[in-house]
Amino acid sequence: MKVIIFGGTGWLGHNISKILASHGMDITIVTRGKKQTFAGEVAGIHSIVADKNDENAMREIFQTRYTHVIDTVPSPKSIELIVKYGTGVRHYLHCSSTGGYAPLPYIPCDERARYGGFDNGSGWDRKRIVDTTVMDLFVQKGFPATVIRPCYITGAGMLPLDNIGGRRADFIPDLIAEKTVDLPENGLALLQPIHVKDLAQSFYLGLTHPETAIGQIFNICLSHAVTLNRYLEINAAAFGKKPHINYMSVDDILAKYAGNIDETGLRFLACHMCFSIAKAQRELEYQPEHTPEDAIEEAAFWAAKQAGL
Repeated sequence: MKVIIFGGTGWLGHNISKILASHGMDITIVTRGKKQTFAGEVAGIHSIVADKNDENAMREIFQTRYTHVIDTVPSPKSIELIVKYGTGVRHYLHCSSTGGYAPLPYIPCDERARYGGFDNGSGWDRKRIVDTTVMDLFVQKGFPATVIRPCYITGAGMLPLDNIGGRRADFIPDLIAEKTVDLPENGLALLQPIHVKDLAQSFYLGLTHPETAIGQIFNICLSHAVTLNRYLEINAAAFGKKPHINYMSVDDILAKYAGNIDETGLRFLACHMCFSIAKAQRELEYQPEHTPEDAIEEAAFWAAKQAGL
């Protein structure tokens, strides 16, 4: 197994790289060399500086016969070039998102639900496009694709989701200071996290279960969802605090933070995110090591440390 990982120095990518390396796999990382936050974590792994959307670069990269490809942030162009030049590829996996199912038709949602992309032009809609592309290629040409759809990714290394659908640096400091924070509607929308290391592990499991993974889509989350109210409680309780919440309609929050808020992110936060992981458990033997509560707390502690608290 000779694996090439596009985006292998990113938050998710470096965790995938470390897990695969720990199992003795032959790995090459491809990075544009622009983000160095986690580069030191994988300094001992062979890497290439290149743009996966550049045809000349991809032609040269695939002069080496890689058997397995992982792409953490796929694009239509990168898929096209992998299909064109990766003639020896036996398995391709990329990272998508459960967000494209929203609004959920049923709870817990599973892989049978329609994947509409949530909002035209959004990141989730772009994931719909690349997911459809590789699944169509599987059906029409036998391209050996697997799609991994994580829910809200958390854990050390990235700021946690905040109360208005972003990842602002002062969210955890505000909870520690017991400031009143706004929350959409009644705070009962469901949120289901995935720890970044459990997500990385799912890619390893996909690689090692090709007979059940190829041609399939898997939702990868932790065991259960929590309400937004509970999410704030867990974050605050990590520091011995209680959240002080001001409930507002989505439209009122948008008016209050006009020009300083991502409207798509807020509207998405107000949707239920609750998924079954039964398919991944059955077909990939996926068993997450973290609980949702542990994962939320870990990110909160990390964010507080970044803020000097």
